[in-house]
Amino acid sequence: MSRQTSFLILVVLFLIFQSAIAQNNAGKSWNQFRGNNRNGAVSNVELNKWPASVPEKVWKTSIGESFTELLVSGDKVLTMTSTYSADSTSGTEYMIAFNNQTGEEIWKTKVDSLFIDVDNFGDGSRSTPALDNEAAYCLSSFGKLHALSIKNGNILWTVDFIKEFGSTPPRWAFASSPILINNKVIIETGGTENRGFSAFDKNTGKTIWSTGFAKPYYNSPAIAEIDGKTNIIFASDSMLISLDENGEEIWTFRIPFRYPMAMPLFIAPNKVFISAVSQTGCVLVEINNNVATEIYKNNSMKNNWSSSVYHDGYIYGFSNATLKCVKADDGTSKWSKRALGKGSLILVGDKLLVLSDKGVLKLVETNPEAYTELNSFQALEGKSWTAPSYANGRIYLRNLTEMASYKIN
Repeated sequence: MSRQTSFLILVVLFLIFQSAIAQNNAGKSWNQFRGNNRNGAVSNVELNKWPASVPEKVWKTSIGESFTELLVSGDKVLTMTSTYSADSTSGTEYMIAFNNQTGEEIWKTKVDSLFIDVDNFGDGSRSTPALDNEAAYCLSSFGKLHALSIKNGNILWTVDFIKEFGSTPPRWAFASSPILINNKVIIETGGTENRGFSAFDKNTGKTIWSTGFAKPYYNSPAIAEIDGKTNIIFASDSMLISLDENGEEIWTFRIPFRYPMAMPLFIAPNKVFISAVSQTGCVLVEINNNVATEIYKNNSMKNNWSSSVYHDGYIYGFSNATLKCVKADDGTSKWSKRALGKGSLILVGDKLLVLSDKGVLKLVETNPEAYTELNSFQALEGKSWTAPSYANGRIYLRNLTEMASYKIN
């Protein structure tokens, strides 16, 4: 056997080994906004019809107001929460950790004052932290970025966007969810003097770079590998802006509407879908040689704050208060389902887990020809505007008063 042949065999075996590791780790955690791949999807998991009309409840417990997703890391569930003062006119925001098996509180750390929503949509934090093995990186409603020890909740460092960057609090609070890339925490800072987007050293909180003009709003960056480059894609006002991890601009695209709240949706190998509640609705762009070109724009999908998911050529998402399926390559609407309100959804394997805004969880086929429901049950009571999380065969859900975990496979 030649040396070259031996080398090729070793490469193949290594790739097989890496693939096996990836499949074994699939669906084992939920470590940031919209899941580990930041696209609302978990692959390499087979999710079948639930054997009973109501899945087994692992725990359900009361929780303070917040729209933050539930994150799952090992034996802990982490999120943000809040408490009110005696007169309910003020309060405190916390980062909090629970026991994954019992739902019991492990630690709780104050991160800011409570955001009180003047429009009565709901109080508390909007942003979802990002986790690595040691720390949770969370953004409070008033723009304080903290790193906290996952083990005990101790604050490791803090950056105050208002004091240090001159950022202006949005009407409905700071809401962008950070992203972790190598040793960097990357997020929209919305600062003055060309400090719209920033990267911080995850160990010290020191600013590594800041760039771009952007006021703080309600969108979170997506991540994509395009032509061998890591793209961090921000939707800011009426622009899509792609930066590399060093803060260098890769490409930009002017969106035909303003202020999208749903995250950009990457469609491999080189397309990005973005949608908002506007007359235009949505647009698909294609990136070639670091240039973004519009493929189509139409009103088939109008995401509000709930981001869409992609599967096998089709986009599934909430167009305002209607669940829809849209053909990805041309924007053709395939079907619509009402009566779910302004819900949310994630993709697990080839199934949709859809949460209505009144707490009904539905298991739905990714069938572009018709809405096909497999199971449904009342998982929570009350306003449920936070998207589900999935890990280790369990679904994690929250609303403004309670959170719950159920076994679904």
